[in-house]
Amino acid sequence: MMITDLIDQDDFYEYLKAAGVPLEQGLSPEQCSQAALQWMSGQDELVRAQFAESVALLQLQIPVMLPEVQEALAVLAAGVRISR
Repeated sequence: MMITDLIDQDDFYEYLKAAGVPLEQGLSPEQCSQAALQWMSGQDELVRAQFAESVALLQLQIPVMLPEVQEALAVLAAGVRISR
């Protein structure tokens, strides 16, 4: 039997924090995505491109994400594509 560690809201929060997004503790995945999009809108083109790349890499891990994190990532990814 294989045990998989699913990406949960804490992992998503930490991933965004590590990418430079200023987040308050206790935000839901959806709120984290909204905060990341707001943060990204104030960044220069290089930072936005690097962040978009990070989001694309995170999307590769969708099979091991909890549904609420998948939904939040979909919101984030759509926003990243629109702003590019």
